[in-house]
Parts: sequence; C-alpha cells; structure tokens
Amino acid sequence: MTFAEALALFTAQLRADPAAPRPPLVTDTVEHLHEWKMLQRAYDQAQLDLGILTPSEMQRINSAVQVDPATAHRVVRYPQYV
Repeated sequence: MTFAEALALFTAQLRADPAAPRPPLVTDTVEHLHEWKMLQRAYDQAQLDLGILTPSEMQRINSAVQVDPATAHRVVRYPQYV
C-alpha cells in the first residue's frame, strides 16, 4: 500500500467515523515497522486534513514527552552569546 492509498483509505474511514482506531502496531520485521510508520503518517495526515485535530494537538499526542506549557523551559538569549 502506498502513502496515497493509505491516506485515501483513512480519510474515508475518518470521514465516516472520526473515532476510527489507529492502525495496529506491527513490529514482526523491519519492513512491517516501516509500513506501520507510513500508515501512522497517513492516518495523522487524514486527521489534519479533515480538521479532527489541529497541528498542536497532533504534536502533543505524538510527542514522546508531554510538556506542560506552564512549566516548559524557555530559551534565554544572553547578549554575550548572540
């Protein structure tokens, strides 16, 4: 399955049911892992295209580390280092 085919499939599924599940994790071989990653990207793109999630919501969901904006570290720019 190509990315375009997966995107069309997930777009149709999510249009019918916005709560459609993500593709199941398959990690039997490296090839299966690569295909699963491609399917995840297509699923995420379909959610963005349909407006189900915003890019910031998508980033929060897909991030390995959840950051609380109230406690997020800020980059400080000191004049001597600029």
